[in-house]
Amino acid sequence: MKKIIGVILRHLKQLFISGKYDTFVSEISKKSPWVYISYISESFYRRDDKKYFNSHQNIRESIEIVRLFNEKGYNVYVQSPKSRKKLPQIDFKIIFGIEPNFIRAAKKYSSAKMIYYATGAFIDHQNNQVRQMTDYINNTYNANLRYVRLVPEHRSAYLADYIVQIGSNYTIETYPEELRKKIRIIRQSTQTVTSYPSIQYAEENEFFFMSSTGNALKGLSLLVEYFSQHQDLRLNIVGTIEDNFKSVMSSLFTSNIVFWGYLDINGIVFSDLSKRCNFVIYPSGSEGMPGAVLNSMKKGLIPITTRWAAVDNIEELGFLMPSWSIDGIDVGVKWALGLSKDQVKKLRLKSFEFVKDNFTIENFNKDLSKFIDSLKNEGSF
Repeated sequence: MKKIIGVILRHLKQLFISGKYDTFVSEISKKSPWVYISYISESFYRRDDKKYFNSHQNIRESIEIVRLFNEKGYNVYVQSPKSRKKLPQIDFKIIFGIEPNFIRAAKKYSSAKMIYYATGAFIDHQNNQVRQMTDYINNTYNANLRYVRLVPEHRSAYLADYIVQIGSNYTIETYPEELRKKIRIIRQSTQTVTSYPSIQYAEENEFFFMSSTGNALKGLSLLVEYFSQHQDLRLNIVGTIEDNFKSVMSSLFTSNIVFWGYLDINGIVFSDLSKRCNFVIYPSGSEGMPGAVLNSMKKGLIPITTRWAAVDNIEELGFLMPSWSIDGIDVGVKWALGLSKDQVKKLRLKSFEFVKDNFTIENFNKDLSKFIDSLKNEGSF
């Protein structure tokens, strides 16, 4: 009973917080045109909450998006994507953000330019992968896991004039051909503090995985299955493990599979753990560009991923798994174990430098600023 009451109280608290922080206005001039943004509004009220602010790169990026539009001469009205407050009576020139309020705004302000901010793969691809990867677990282990991370049906990409995409060219491939010409990729930021001096060959040669909600979609069942069959190898798992997933897969939790729970990615434990690993392995079925992989690479870990979790030109940095499957993982692990110590050292440093040089808040700003400027120069708005 206490557990149930606790869940209810946390839920009510979250509802209160969401309602309190679900809009934010940044007006630079009475004469300036307006942009409506359907994205994170809470971040503007919690900048001093370090744990919240550092919890995900999109918190900081949400603030930068508003700052950039202000810098370009626009007033900005931010509304949480799921807020049910009435849309304001403002003549918006640009609608930017994510569903569902992106869709509400697109219908109400139909003469505005529509910029969909896509942080994941195309909706049909994602939902198909959620179903397939969950069905794999249910059929293999006679389970009844529900589909987690299904995206409610929407057609934001079709409504949009432009799609600002967090991801890679592999992400673009998840879209229908007719939508791809709308897409402009921008580089997201990472939260991991640069750790150049600590990057070296890890004698333990362990593997690393950072989990989040949607364990099935991330391919965690496949990793558990594989490493339970290869107990001479060690898999370190950081992050969220869903209770239902745990109950289904727990019989395969062998001693070489270690669960660390939530860790601060800039904390001592996370840092020490990354020094024991040479590889991050991520057999996900659908992503934009997973922060779990980028932040791991910034710690000097070599990526072994499916195409949907891969950076462009991953073959120069790590290994592209042929599929999300046990065989796909096996090929990737055998590739990793076949590398010499010198090859591992070089790839670890190359992985670190690639993310350090590309996936920064400065480059996020640069890419988005360049996109906005290009549309203004074209006379699009």
